[in-house]
Amino acid sequence: MQLDSLKVVACRYKRFALGTFVIVMILLFVPSIHQVDAQGTAAHVGGNIYPYRVPGEGLSGTTVGGYFCKPGLRQVPWSVYAPLCVPKWTGNNGGSTAPGVAASTITVTVDIANNGGLCTFLDKEGSKSTASTAVFKRNMNTYVALFNKDFELWGRRVVIKYFNGQGCDISELLGQDQSQAEADAQTAASLGAFADYSEVASTPPYDTALASHHIVAIGGEFMPHSWYQQYAPYEYSYYPSCTKFVQAAVDVIGKSINGLPAIYAGNNTYQHEPAKIGLIYPSDPLFSPCAAEAAQLLSQAHIPLADQFSYSMTDLASLSPEAVTAVAGFKEKGVTTVICACDPLTPAFLAEAAASQHYFPEWLVMSISDVTEVRGIMSAIAGKAFNTEWAHALTMMVQPVMPQDQEFTVAYQLATGHKLSSPPAIGDAGTLYQGLLLLFSGIQQAGPDLTPATFQRGMWSLPPSVQDAGLGGWLFKPGHYTAPSNFQVLYWSNRARGPVTHEKGAWVACNGGKFYSIYGSTSVLPAGKQLACFGKDGSSAPWNPPLSAIPKI
Repeated sequence: MQLDSLKVVACRYKRFALGTFVIVMILLFVPSIHQVDAQGTAAHVGGNIYPYRVPGEGLSGTTVGGYFCKPGLRQVPWSVYAPLCVPKWTGNNGGSTAPGVAASTITVTVDIANNGGLCTFLDKEGSKSTASTAVFKRNMNTYVALFNKDFELWGRRVVIKYFNGQGCDISELLGQDQSQAEADAQTAASLGAFADYSEVASTPPYDTALASHHIVAIGGEFMPHSWYQQYAPYEYSYYPSCTKFVQAAVDVIGKSINGLPAIYAGNNTYQHEPAKIGLIYPSDPLFSPCAAEAAQLLSQAHIPLADQFSYSMTDLASLSPEAVTAVAGFKEKGVTTVICACDPLTPAFLAEAAASQHYFPEWLVMSISDVTEVRGIMSAIAGKAFNTEWAHALTMMVQPVMPQDQEFTVAYQLATGHKLSSPPAIGDAGTLYQGLLLLFSGIQQAGPDLTPATFQRGMWSLPPSVQDAGLGGWLFKPGHYTAPSNFQVLYWSNRARGPVTHEKGAWVACNGGKFYSIYGSTSVLPAGKQLACFGKDGSSAPWNPPLSAIPKI
């Protein structure tokens, strides 16, 4: 793979490869407003979370945003993920309760520079274009204004301070430029941040540096559970921890792949043989903990590995030749099913290498990139090999759904009176919305005495969301710092149309769209039964959330 091909990916790498659950769509107006009920949440609270109560919670009245409130309703009518409602509060909030918190404001920093460029490795792409930055800020400011108006912030409002950071996302992910991540965290601290939500500039080194400055970070993408615990109470994410992802994957492998014919492989011989499983994972310190967890859980589940391969992530130039070596080994060992516990770009190099060696296994991909709108990125690297190989790919996440089934579009129109009109703007809005929803929910639940410790307690006191809404289920149990509580098994369809470009290529839910709980199954994945994917057994129709889980204007 020539490095020039990667320049196609450069500007979008962070946005797509480490983006959110494919929420980049169009807006549909629905002409009525309904308060969202917590759907029996109170019955589950005692068993799952510490029952901390904010002042006024459980009372009836009117919220600060003017919505009717009674026990069991959410703070806003357009979210099934928001906290339970609180009647409007008045009183003394204690003034400056923590750095970045004043009597009337809460400072949140946002790094907007070098988002997506391959920076020092290739020709430096630099920061986002002026137009793109303007859209990003517009969407950020739109949601912040809405949340400031409608969430109970105890006499305060969130103030965003933007800055142009020095760090490079890709270099930081490759273990380079750690000093620049620290410099950016120092900038956030100098701006007086209580929290930071640098949605497209967040990397584990930057988030770690923020924690060292006692700044709450809404980011923490795809790190092991132990990492969140180590840096508590400062790290939170609307992505799953990679520990959750690994647990989900091993459950799927043990029940629906191990010992069964590899019916979704592209090789006809493989389709009639019991699955032989191979594992590929990076040796990089940022990613290897979860790969180690995968290997350990596979062993505990008595799932044998026919082969495994560890590759270096010292620089992007090494990914392609290492993929070639890995594929050759898997093919020689007769591996029918490859588990890719990979960084976000390696799956594309594997697809290219496998097609060139006429190797067509099942792919089970454990990488956040593969629940985003990956078609453009993967095609840029792998070309036609992407469609050939990914026609046999599975992952575990939540299937992307249409905009009218996502609450960020409803919230945007409530805030502006206008529809989101273009894929880039919608993409920014979708990703920004989720992190801001977490941030404002934690602030509301913390109560007037806002500190990182009370913010953590507040996150743990959030009620479980509706479990089959457009983002899947959310639940912050004590000791947990990432939102997702369930998953679907997805397969890649070359015929289904993606929600951004409407071009062919999208993830579709297997097994009729059933959800499987990470915290103890509510819809148990049947053991010893093949998954219904790739159009078999009625799996070709995209899943849609039930009407009860879709917010309405």
